[in-house]
Amino acid sequence: MRALDILALGVLFVLVVGPAHCADEPRLEENDQRAALNKMQGKLAPPLMLTNWINSKPLKLDELKGKVVLLEFWATWCPSCISMIPHHNELAKKYADQGLVFIGICDEDQAEKMPALAKKTGIQYPIAVDINNATSHRYKCDSTPDFYLIDRKGILRWPDIETDDVEKGIQLLLKEK
Repeated sequence: MRALDILALGVLFVLVVGPAHCADEPRLEENDQRAALNKMQGKLAPPLMLTNWINSKPLKLDELKGKVVLLEFWATWCPSCISMIPHHNELAKKYADQGLVFIGICDEDQAEKMPALAKKTGIQYPIAVDINNATSHRYKCDSTPDFYLIDRKGILRWPDIETDDVEKGIQLLLKEK
């Protein structure tokens, strides 16, 4: 084959197979933090700096290796976060037996309302307050809700996933053993 033919085949492969492969992964939010998030992706997830745990003893990522971890950054003052609680309860329950640990990380602003809100809305998954919003800063969180998936090895696989693709990401990581 001539070099030009090989080059044309290579371009065709990238155009046809490349997008199909990427389409399997969850979409990531495009925002001002994306470049910094891309540098974090594929590396060991930063530790959590949380307190006032509800529905769980304090959890540490290094103790959760072997599990898929979904971090949701949320706030007591965020209407869309609160409206998603029933769906998050369902996700946490649906995939728990397969190895999912769902952790809600509450913004420190108005976090004193978290216990009453958890009781009123029936939050069933582990939630905790972000100490000085240190975890949010480590993860370059820019809004609420924001979702991050950590694989069974403790690697931050998908930072700041599009909300509609969270379950897709969970399913993909749970298939990996």
